Amino acid sequence: MDFKKPEFILVLFIIFIIASYVELTFGGFGGSGYLALIFFIISIFLLSKLKGTGQTRLKASKKLILLGSAIIIVDILYNLKTGSDIETLDTMLLFLGISMISLSMKSKGVSSLGEFGVYFSSIALALFLLLYAIPSRLGSNIYDYYGYYAVTTPAFLILQPLGLSLHLDTLTTFHAYGIEDIYYKIDLGCFGFYSMILIVSTVIAYRITSPGRNSHSLAKITVILVLASYFANLLRVMGLVFIGYYYGLETMQIFHTFLGWVLFAAIVLPITYVYLK
Repeated sequence: MDFKKPEFILVLFIIFIIASYVELTFGGFGGSGYLALIFFIISIFLLSKLKGTGQTRLKASKKLILLGSAIIIVDILYNLKTGSDIETLDTMLLFLGISMISLSMKSKGVSSLGEFGVYFSSIALALFLLLYAIPSRLGSNIYDYYGYYAVTTPAFLILQPLGLSLHLDTLTTFHAYGIEDIYYKIDLGCFGFYSMILIVSTVIAYRITSPGRNSHSLAKITVILVLASYFANLLRVMGLVFIGYYYGLETMQIFHTFLGWVLFAAIVLPITYVYLK
C-alpha cells in the first residue's frame, strides 16, 4: 500500500488529533499536557501533507485576525477568572481563534492549514452545541440512555460472566467490588462521543477544502472510523474495569487517559491498511 495516500494520512491525522484532545482534556496539564502538544504538532505536520486545492475559499482579513485574537483572549481570561480547566468547548474555541489568525498569514501553506482549522473547529463546535449542549440545557438525558444501552450494558454482559462482581447504581454509574471497591462514572468521553465529533468534523472539513476527493471513499472511511471509535471506547471501559478489579484504583488510573486512543489506533490502522491496500 502507498502510505502517502491522502486517505491514509487523513486517518493518521484523526488518530493524533484524537490522542491530543484526549490527553489535554482528560490528562491534565502535567506530563499529559506536554504529550498532547507533541501529538498536536504531529497532527498538524500530517495535515500539511494533505494536498488541497492550493487556494483558500475563505478570504483573509484584519477582521478575522481581530476576531481570532479576541476569541483566544476571552476564553483564556474566562478560564483564569473562574479557575476552570481547559475543556471541550475551550479547545475548539482556541483552535478556531488560532486558525482565523493563521488564515490571514501570507504563507499559502499556513493559510491553507488555517482554513481547514476554521472549518474543522466550527463544525465541531456546531455539532457539540446541537447534539449535546442545547439538549442538556433543555433537560434531555438521552445520552445517559445511549451510554447505558451502548456501553454499560454490553460491558456488563461480557464482564459479569467472567466472574466480576458489578453493581449498577444509575444509568451512568456503577461499582466494581474487586480487590477494592471502585466507583465508576461513564461520561461522554467513555461513549466515544467526542471522538465521533472529531472524526465527522475532520472528514467534512477535508471534503470542503479538498473538493476533488472521492466522496464515496471518504464516506466509507468515516463509517470505519466511527465504528472503530465505538468499539475502542467499549473495550476501554471493559479494560479499565478489569484492571481496577484485579489491580486496584491507582493502577487503573495509569491507563485511564491513554488506553482509549491506543485501542482506537490499534483497531483503525489494520482495518485502514486492508481497506486501502
